[in-house]
Amino acid sequence: MEQLEYRRLIKVLEQVAGAREGELYPVLAEAVAVHLGWVDAFVAENPAYLALESDGEEQYLTMFRPDFVEEYVERWRWNNPFASRDGITCLSRRGVATLGQLRLRATETERDFADTFLRRNGIDDMLKIVVRSPATGAVSTLGVPFDGDRRAIEPSDLLMAATLGPLLSPYFDANLLPASVLTSGERDVAELVVLGLGHQHIARRLNVSESTVEKHLTRILEKTGCGSLTELTAQWERRPMS
Repeated sequence: MEQLEYRRLIKVLEQVAGAREGELYPVLAEAVAVHLGWVDAFVAENPAYLALESDGEEQYLTMFRPDFVEEYVERWRWNNPFASRDGITCLSRRGVATLGQLRLRATETERDFADTFLRRNGIDDMLKIVVRSPATGAVSTLGVPFDGDRRAIEPSDLLMAATLGPLLSPYFDANLLPASVLTSGERDVAELVVLGLGHQHIARRLNVSESTVEKHLTRILEKTGCGSLTELTAQWERRPMS
């Protein structure tokens, strides 16, 4: 790697190191855009196809439109080349992969992910980087979309990505999200709780176990600082919590 590229990586790490707790993602997204030219980079925490043993909920930190994320989760999450056997092998062994290289051996559904879904949203290729917490082993990925009309993935981008992933790992020990932010699953449970539904009813409505509902409720109370469900309901009615 050339000296100039190292300097760019150092600039990224300097910005990330200065991020306040709960503000890592916006700082990281800005840093890689300014210093590496990686625009619209996003983070997936506990990606389902790489974190199969994790009990954490898959979450996305992104500047993409909510409908983009919703369609990905509902239709494409398990049907994209990064979730294929080749994709998982490549990401697990090398820590980096590109959509272009995985597409060569992709199934028809996986190619549709690239040719239909991503291209419709202005994405021609994507760089995916694994970031693994050295303390907890938790897995996150940093995804970088590329618009072919503006820029293609270069060999220097791959080298930069392979180097950056391990360097970012120590900063991913802390939660990327502020502690007060509820996950989508927690929000679903909270919204049903404040309507007066019991644990069993909530579990059936959300198609989860009662123990999962109870775990979500414990986290909800911790994050919101509420001492009881009555207090949670009162606060939620005044202003639904983010």
